[in-house]
Amino acid sequence: MININPNPLQTQILKAIGKQDRVVAARCGWGSGKTSALVFSMLLVSKLRPGTSSLMVTDTTPRYNSVLMPEIEKWLVPLGWTYNHTNKLWTDTENGSTVWCRSYYRPGTREATHNPLEGLNVTSGVCMIDECQTLTSEVAHKALGRLRSGPSPIMILVGLPVIDAWWVKLAEQAECQPLFFSSYVNEENLSQEWFEATKLLPPDEREAMVMNKPKPPSGLVYSEFNHEKHVIDDFVYHPSMTGRIAIDWGFRKPSVLIIVYDEQRESSIIVHEFNPKEVTIEQLSLMILAVAYPRSLMPSAPSKRIWLDTGVADKAGKARSDHTGLSAFRMIRKSPNDGGIGLPMRSTTDPVRTDILNGVQRLKRAFNSGKYLITREVWEKGEKASGNSIRKALLSYAWDKKEQPKKDGREDPLDALRYDCIFHHWTESARNYQPKSKPNRKVRVGSSKKVSF
Repeated sequence: MININPNPLQTQILKAIGKQDRVVAARCGWGSGKTSALVFSMLLVSKLRPGTSSLMVTDTTPRYNSVLMPEIEKWLVPLGWTYNHTNKLWTDTENGSTVWCRSYYRPGTREATHNPLEGLNVTSGVCMIDECQTLTSEVAHKALGRLRSGPSPIMILVGLPVIDAWWVKLAEQAECQPLFFSSYVNEENLSQEWFEATKLLPPDEREAMVMNKPKPPSGLVYSEFNHEKHVIDDFVYHPSMTGRIAIDWGFRKPSVLIIVYDEQRESSIIVHEFNPKEVTIEQLSLMILAVAYPRSLMPSAPSKRIWLDTGVADKAGKARSDHTGLSAFRMIRKSPNDGGIGLPMRSTTDPVRTDILNGVQRLKRAFNSGKYLITREVWEKGEKASGNSIRKALLSYAWDKKEQPKKDGREDPLDALRYDCIFHHWTESARNYQPKSKPNRKVRVGSSKKVSF
């Protein structure tokens, strides 16, 4: 037996399961206790439908390993539940109930070319889906197909605040009342320091992710950018400054940003950009080398340059060319004498970091905190540029009617900057809170009402 004191969000989810609502949907802020709510749901379903199997789904294996599994272990292991690592199967040794755990997307991608839920026998008729904002309704539809052998199906869906959340609409279609809670529902387990830290976020982001009041995006994507604040006149380059290059690949119109880090300002400064049309990697390399050179090859540089220490680019550059048999990454790494720039390039396949909306939010946050600045020279040249420029991109990159960043080709320089942000200004400081831990198994999570399993 274990006693818990669920917060209002968790209480409402457990009540809905007890009533056997067909769809239990919750849209709630950071730190609201939604992951614990799913674990408590596992316990309740095991009690209500003993000897049956249920299904738990999250988006990626890293998320399951780092977030969901530790929370499951915290509550279930002390109760004697066991875990089969091969099958990712939790078992209640007291009554024989089991829970299949599955990540939907293939490792390192946002794709599910196969159905990871196929073949599972979910005899309880219950499926729990975490992080719904990173998934689509297709996941719920596939999961529903696994519930056909059990009693009345129940879908438990939780996710972060986004506009037009599909799981909320699904609950409404099923004539079930969706649940909405801010981060303050779990205030007793979150420090006041954490809430204060969230006030450093862009106002719209805090309003959405903490207060659970997402606003439909409108206007420019990077509305945090202010040329009076972010365009500087007094920048002086020093060779000791760390230099970087960021590339958005493309034969027709690649975008390249040269960035240096100014320790005094504690900011990354965009000091040069290239947005050529229809160039090969060799031609692009020559353009770059005329302005910047790998620091490791400094002795062979024809004259002083901006010294490059690292580079980042879109993962698409790893695809091999049909003409050369080499990827853009391999070609750019070649020495200057062989048609490259001699600089190793980095990319990532982490689905969290490659997600466009995630990257946009991080870049918005970086602009808001002054982590990116632009020299006056780059800004003014951008106005007169015949093609793309970071200036034109910042002043035109807008949200579309589907509340997604509008892809019209002008955003390429900002895509390059987003890749740089992934490696150099990707912070989670506002979310790095430590919930209060309790020494015993009677853990207070919100209200004074106790529920026993």
